[in-house]
Amino acid sequence: MKLQGVAEGDGGAHIDLCAEDVRDVVALARRLGAALVADHGDWAVLRSPGGQLFCAVPWQGEAVRPPVVSGSRLDQVCLDIPPSRYAAEAAFWAGLTGWEQQAGSRPEFSVLRPPAGFPVRLLLQRLDEERPASAHLDLACADVTAVRVRHEGLGATVVREGAHWTVLRDPAGGTYCLTGRDPETGGLPARGARAAG
Repeated sequence: MKLQGVAEGDGGAHIDLCAEDVRDVVALARRLGAALVADHGDWAVLRSPGGQLFCAVPWQGEAVRPPVVSGSRLDQVCLDIPPSRYAAEAAFWAGLTGWEQQAGSRPEFSVLRPPAGFPVRLLLQRLDEERPASAHLDLACADVTAVRVRHEGLGATVVREGAHWTVLRDPAGGTYCLTGRDPETGGLPARGARAAG
């Protein structure tokens, strides 16, 4: 994960696809329906068919999975997709990454499973409303309530609570989720077990 300042707008979250050959990623993305927003020579900004900005950047050898910190781990980027664009957007990201798409734990979710060893996976969420595609970060938490209290102490505010997750807003205005998943495996608790939170 990288924090990046923006000159204007709210920033938000986006994916950087690290590649040995950025031009190949840009060409594939465009064949799959992405639009080139800006070409910076050795890296590029693109927009997915559903409107999500992302970057193709040179791979610098990044391969370390973020550690578990205070009972949580940043392990997932969730792409929030409007219903009219969901099928096309899911096909785009599966085609671009080459990752297998699997059904999620709820009907509005599907997961793109990366190869073993990748530090982050992609969760695709079908929204209930039509709006531009966006992204947010998900943290897997052993105890959602304890992590929420810690984050509130750091300035986050609760937006809403779901079945296995809590949506928070950070002090800069960005939203993210604390999810009741195992920080080591990313998996949900076994059926019948009570989820944290």
